Formats: sequence, C-alpha cells, structure tokens
Amino acid sequence: MAKSNKFTVVSEQNDHDHAAVRAHPRNETYHIVDYADGTARERVADLPAGSVVQMELSRAGRRSNVWRAESVHAAETDGGVELEG
Repeated sequence: MAKSNKFTVVSEQNDHDHAAVRAHPRNETYHIVDYADGTARERVADLPAGSVVQMELSRAGRRSNVWRAESVHAAETDGGVELEG
C-alpha cells in the first residue's frame, strides 16, 4: 500500500537514516526507515524539522509503522523556502 500526501518533518533524519513525518490533515505519524534510492535519502536528509514535503511512502517490511520513501517532490522549509525536487 502506497501513500502519497503532504507531510511535515517532525524528526530529522538521524545517523541510521531514520526520520519521522506527520501526514496532513490527519496527523498520523510515519517512521521512514528505507528509501527507494540515494536521491530520496539525500532529499530527506536535507529537510529540517518543520519542513512540509510531498512524498510517496510504501510499507517497509512487516512491521506496522515503518515506511520507505519512494519519492520526495518538493518542500516548504521552516524558513518558507520552496525546494524543487
């Protein structure tokens, strides 16, 4: 099951490449633990907490709330700058 939506970064990518995002407008939290490719990983790594980003997520394995970032399109950072991607 893939989810494409607007998300807010609530926890920046850590040393293990994990990040947490919250979906709009439902406020569901998703834990990103895998990436489709290096570009998706780098784009998420560049996002500070508070950024809003359009992503497509798919389940990563059998655990209930771990996700893979399939695509990362564009973001509004906490500074109001729009990033194209």
